[in-house]
Amino acid sequence: MTSIRAAAIILKDYAVLLMYRKREGHEYYVFPGGGVEKDETVEEAVLREVTEETTVQVKLDKLLYHHHYINDSDQYFYLCSYISGKPELGDANEKEAMKNNANDYYEPMWVPIEKIGELVLYPLELRDWLLEDIKDGFRSTPREASMRVEDIRQA
Repeated sequence: MTSIRAAAIILKDYAVLLMYRKREGHEYYVFPGGGVEKDETVEEAVLREVTEETTVQVKLDKLLYHHHYINDSDQYFYLCSYISGKPELGDANEKEAMKNNANDYYEPMWVPIEKIGELVLYPLELRDWLLEDIKDGFRSTPREASMRVEDIRQA
């Protein structure tokens, strides 16, 4: 059985809300999101995860990307409109992980769009799509890709 991950792409004032991560000496960024729980829709999971991870309130706009990792998982990324709140780490699993492991670090932050091309932002394929789609007003969305986990770009 494959797992399902739901994530948000939140744009505001030429910036995107990302989760900065340090894990086992590796620094990178991801879009806020997480696993879809039993009896929850992907859309409900996006809204819950954003609130849990960043304390920010958003409104779901539309599905941008679907990544299918063969024999592993499906990941859905939704464009969301910022409503309110200052990005702060919520009281969810991330705070607990930081308490239990000094090498694990999470911080939600606004990153200027012009900087994301320089970041290790996973998945990298999606980072590249996002840069293209922002330029063309998201006319090419939704986009879909299917790949094996071992083919995911790491750098």
